[in-house]
Amino acid sequence: MSAAVAHVDLEAIGSNIRALAALAPQSKFMLAVKSNAYGHGLHEVVRTGLDSGVDSFGVLEANAGIELRESGVEVPLFAWMHGQGTDFAAAAEARVDLGVQTFWQLEAIAASDARVRPRVHLKIDTGLHRGGADRPRWAEFVTEALRLQALGKLDVVAAWSHLSDTSHSADLESTEVFIAAVEEARALGADFELLHLGASAAVIDLPQAHFDLVRVGIAAYGISPFGDRSAADLGLRPAMQLRAPVLDARHGLASIAVGYGDGIQSDPEGGAYVIVDGHIAPVVEVGVDETVVALPQGAAAVAAGGECIVFGDGSNGEATAEQWAIWGETVGDEIVTGLTRRVARSFGVS
Repeated sequence: MSAAVAHVDLEAIGSNIRALAALAPQSKFMLAVKSNAYGHGLHEVVRTGLDSGVDSFGVLEANAGIELRESGVEVPLFAWMHGQGTDFAAAAEARVDLGVQTFWQLEAIAASDARVRPRVHLKIDTGLHRGGADRPRWAEFVTEALRLQALGKLDVVAAWSHLSDTSHSADLESTEVFIAAVEEARALGADFELLHLGASAAVIDLPQAHFDLVRVGIAAYGISPFGDRSAADLGLRPAMQLRAPVLDARHGLASIAVGYGDGIQSDPEGGAYVIVDGHIAPVVEVGVDETVVALPQGAAAVAAGGECIVFGDGSNGEATAEQWAIWGETVGDEIVTGLTRRVARSFGVS
């Protein structure tokens, strides 16, 4: 285990959920908890979500949905990333709804011989090209799903897609593609219980994409889905703070017990800093197990065992995960999700 600790403020997550849900009051709220709840802790975040009024959870893989069912979670669950080895029967029997993106998935689900009819959500590719039936084959895809439904092999309960979030105009266009595809499917006989398209960015900026359900991921954890607005700009609170002890300090440098083996990003352009015992300390080098920082003149008393804050909500002068994403030329999602399991998680309120 690493000496670093990622402290997760569960109240911040709850506050973010409530704020985001208020932006789509007519829609059900699905909290995405993929990849161990974006690195924040699956079961702890799910409990917080339930306490905060979440209607359902998106879990990515079916196995994670089964795990949540076995832990006592009763609300609807949705999984949409399936490989050839996915146990569709077990997922259906655990009442995990299945996102279906390809013909082979549709056929495999129908052939699973589950004791409970699998509930499927049909995905139309609206332009992101992240799975889903191509628009020219959508009618064929829907027709095959309805044929299998008539045979009692599955139930078609929803239509869904992803937006590209590349621009407001592109997302509006994709929303129109989605609406047209739904109308075509209904003309073929589909009777959808749910339509869902919008994720974090659309909840905030695109009410046209709210439909029956919104799928909220990274924004609930206090990281902006936009490149031009921070979490603070949106009134969201970053939920994770990464801390690590000082290993050694001498000659104006200190080594901190966290590195890229723990998921810390390098900074190719320079400018990254941490907070060491209350002082801003620029990053000199990120190694596999430790990070070297330069101590300012006023930090002469820093010694081994002192505390370093790598990132957090900014209240202690530290950078946020969003700022580390800028330094690492990536996105905030990668900063928090990329923290490895070597880094212990602690939970509470900061």
